[in-house]
Amino acid sequence: MCSTKEASEGEESSDVTATPDGTEQTHPAMNNNAEDLNTQAYTNIHAEAIPQGDAKRQFNAGSHDARELACEVSCRMKTCVREKPSATAVEVGGDGIDENGKDSLKKKRSALTRLSAYVTRGMEGAFERHGRRVAANAHTTAALCMVFSALCSLGSFYFVTELRPYSLWLPQDSEFIKVLNWQSKNFPNTYRRHVAFWESDNILTARGIQEMWRLHVRVADIAVGPNGTSWDNLCVRVPSLPTQEYLEEDYGDYEYGVLARRRRDNGHFLDYDMSLSMSREDYCATMDSLPKVCLETSLLEVWGLDEERIMSLTDEQVLGDINSKQISEVFGYGVNFTKYLGSISYDEEGRVVSAGGAIHAWVTTVDQEDVVLGNVVVDQGNGELVDANGFAWEDRWVKTVLNDSSRPKDIRAYAQSASSFGKVSDENIWGDVKWLVLGFSLMCMFVNMTLGRRNLVQQRPMLAFMGMVSVAQAIAVSYGLCSLMGIPYCPVNSILPILLIGLGVDDMFVIMAAWESVGRKKGVTTLTERAGVSMRHAGVAITVTSLTDVTAFAVGATTDLPALRSFCIYAAVGIFAVYILQSTFFLAWLVRDERRMEENKNGFFWCITHKDWKPWACSKRDLLSDIFKHGFCPFILSAPMRAIILLGTGALVASSIWSTMNLRKEFNAKWFIPKTSYLHETFEVAGKHFPEAGQAGYLYFSNVTLPGDLPALNRMIKDLKDTEVIQSIDPWFSALDRYIAQKPELTNSTLDYALLQDTLSIFLQSSSGASYRSDFKVNGNLDCRAPAPPVTSFRISFMHLPTESSQEESHALQAVKSVIASVPIQGFKAAWAQAYSIWETNEVVGHELWRNMILAAAVVGVVTLILLASFWSAMLVLACVAATVVGVSGTMAIWGLTVDTVSCIALVLAIGLSVDYAAHISHAFLAIRNVKDKKERARAALEGVGPAVLQGGFSTLLSFILLAGSSSHVFITFFKVFTAASVLGLYYGLVFLPVILSLVGPDPYEDFEEDDFATTTQPQHDIAYTNDAFTPDPDTESKIVTQF
Repeated sequence: MCSTKEASEGEESSDVTATPDGTEQTHPAMNNNAEDLNTQAYTNIHAEAIPQGDAKRQFNAGSHDARELACEVSCRMKTCVREKPSATAVEVGGDGIDENGKDSLKKKRSALTRLSAYVTRGMEGAFERHGRRVAANAHTTAALCMVFSALCSLGSFYFVTELRPYSLWLPQDSEFIKVLNWQSKNFPNTYRRHVAFWESDNILTARGIQEMWRLHVRVADIAVGPNGTSWDNLCVRVPSLPTQEYLEEDYGDYEYGVLARRRRDNGHFLDYDMSLSMSREDYCATMDSLPKVCLETSLLEVWGLDEERIMSLTDEQVLGDINSKQISEVFGYGVNFTKYLGSISYDEEGRVVSAGGAIHAWVTTVDQEDVVLGNVVVDQGNGELVDANGFAWEDRWVKTVLNDSSRPKDIRAYAQSASSFGKVSDENIWGDVKWLVLGFSLMCMFVNMTLGRRNLVQQRPMLAFMGMVSVAQAIAVSYGLCSLMGIPYCPVNSILPILLIGLGVDDMFVIMAAWESVGRKKGVTTLTERAGVSMRHAGVAITVTSLTDVTAFAVGATTDLPALRSFCIYAAVGIFAVYILQSTFFLAWLVRDERRMEENKNGFFWCITHKDWKPWACSKRDLLSDIFKHGFCPFILSAPMRAIILLGTGALVASSIWSTMNLRKEFNAKWFIPKTSYLHETFEVAGKHFPEAGQAGYLYFSNVTLPGDLPALNRMIKDLKDTEVIQSIDPWFSALDRYIAQKPELTNSTLDYALLQDTLSIFLQSSSGASYRSDFKVNGNLDCRAPAPPVTSFRISFMHLPTESSQEESHALQAVKSVIASVPIQGFKAAWAQAYSIWETNEVVGHELWRNMILAAAVVGVVTLILLASFWSAMLVLACVAATVVGVSGTMAIWGLTVDTVSCIALVLAIGLSVDYAAHISHAFLAIRNVKDKKERARAALEGVGPAVLQGGFSTLLSFILLAGSSSHVFITFFKVFTAASVLGLYYGLVFLPVILSLVGPDPYEDFEEDDFATTTQPQHDIAYTNDAFTPDPDTESKIVTQF
């Protein structure tokens, strides 16, 4: 039998207590008795999602009269005291189970179900106690959160950025990094090259050359620092040879062994070398007496930097001199001046008639004395230490080149200094702060519109703002703690604030959904009690999503890629901080805001109280819920639409797989330069007029036995040429052989160690071998008049053939490394090229993507399986996640994205986002009991959970939508990936999954008795062990006969 009882005023209305006669007492706030429900029982049952036929059978069953059924409804819908049925009761639709049946049922329950029950029930109790404490001490909690966040943010004093490409995108134990470290010790780079690119319809005009001269003069006038450091103080100086008539042959085309020497044609040897005809003493004396000039290479060398000649040039003279001159009148060396030109046009006779671009370069050196004294700046682009004055000069140089105020509009100059990449990258980190501010403001408005209602009192602008403040605190905590731990901040981390805003808003929706649901239940009278019951419901939900994301990022932090590791650590700390602050700081402000509403105070101005206030009629309606109930749910669950959705989803998955097959692995550090920067324009112009023929590199050797190992080195050169991945290779010992062959006194001589060292000394200071001087490291100083000191290390330059795909790059890399490894010589040996950093990254990023996605999926699967306690449901959720990720990958290929470190991060994060949508729907489906029809359970789950899931997905999409206007590669990639992840995740979660559940969904959760679990001192409520943050309230219009 069933009866109702009235509760005393001081009774805890939310508790469930056991009465002495063995009954269960729940909320005693129901005013209607069972008799009042007799006439409504059938109607309510039908409205509560029980099929009409089943409802009629239950209503008319002889063992279930109208009064008993009405009592059953009232027990589930409101408050009652229900007598337990006898042990022998066997009723149609009843729940009487004898003791033996109960024991048998316990044995049948899986270990997974019981484990999940214990875990979830313990979490519910802990969150209820937490919610009560926060509500009872709202002011203190909010203040402590602010203090905690402020203390954590102090770690930002140790904030450092990392912009060096080699330290971001490559494993630090990779072969490239090892060789790079060896190179920095044995062949340190003390030169810094700054290049201006000229562009015009035809730069080979008198006006074009004269503009180059004006820029030359302005650069020479740059002075920085207290001592007026100028180009004359910083430039690299090289000898200037006399320009004699007999020297007008191609002298070898080199820049005296400094940065980026111009390549000789392979196999070409000089027709004349003064060291071959002069005595050694005379030649060395001549070299000592040569003047040294600053190394500035450009077309101005044709006219010897003579202002009078340059300013009197005509267009015809410019073309004539470019086609006829072969000697630099500045350095005295032979030069092929067409190498300074780009987009060249020739006439029928092969003469140059025009050029669309030209190169103008300055080479400076680092002041080592300032470096020793500590007056240095770290170049973020490559990590090199640069003297402060030189670094400041480079900045002025860029501004001087880009200053076009007096330059003709049809002649344009573009700049790239040695420090440009680091400076522009550093500025780009903070350059998109405006998108963060706009996103923050937009989310504040969206949250205010969705958290509150459309009237003066029930709107919640202050709560929405404080919710966003809690996200800002989480960002400060993440930055502060990670900086304190010494984790550098990388360019990709700039997306983190927007990510945390989206996730923080999702948590707010979960808490508010539970708060509103509990608030509509009768018997929950105090804010303390309401906060406890709300967090009992919402705590598990936000724990599932936050735990999934934090664990996925913690797993991602084990990657070998430094940039990915940095982002994952920052994200894991930030997401956990959001989770903590939303369940404390936001909850505390929610309690305070609710007190304001109880006092009818204005939502914007808390000092204004509205007397006799009543909400507007339009503010009482929940439009989104009405759309789901009366439109969306019936539409997609109709028989024709289910068939269409299944067929359409199959076609969508198939097309996604096909598109994913076209997704390329490609990475380029230049992508991190914003498209609005001057450096991006420079790259575009350089690529247009000076396309790279191939990738240059070096073969490094140390502690090699010379000349004993020369035969093995010659075989290595032959093997490298046979690989068909090398365009050219320029070994110093081949040039030395040709040099020796030009000296009659060395004919028929055996090249032993003594002869090698003696010849090498003069060779490296001759025009034949001066370009190789920087390829040697010797144990001492090189003296023209004495044998060379012992060679400790040397290198050989080479050039790769152009590559068009990551597969070709990988093949070329492995081919060169294989040949080097097979060389039968002792000591250090390695191949290195700047391009190898990108090639090795492309190899690693694919492996890292699969590794992180598999680990993240495994973590998501385990967490989902435990908390859903249903293997079939967990598999359906993972299927939706897999389909979403495949769809995102296919969309990336269509949008022109590639697999790189940034998209790798975004794809891993997409797993955590997409699981939320499907998990909530699946959980709600499992939680609906006593409804046998799967279609009706799917409809009821979608009605209850769908609006909140849609709001969460839309908030994530909204937080990233503004990134479409960004020029950052990081922001654009995340915008595209998250747009696809949000749209596809919502489709699979709100459309496809309900259809599947309506056809082959798993059975609902079982009702557990209290003695199935360990005893607890926490009062129990009329809910099962599963979380019900998004379950519909039983007092609302859309009722469901179920117990959550």
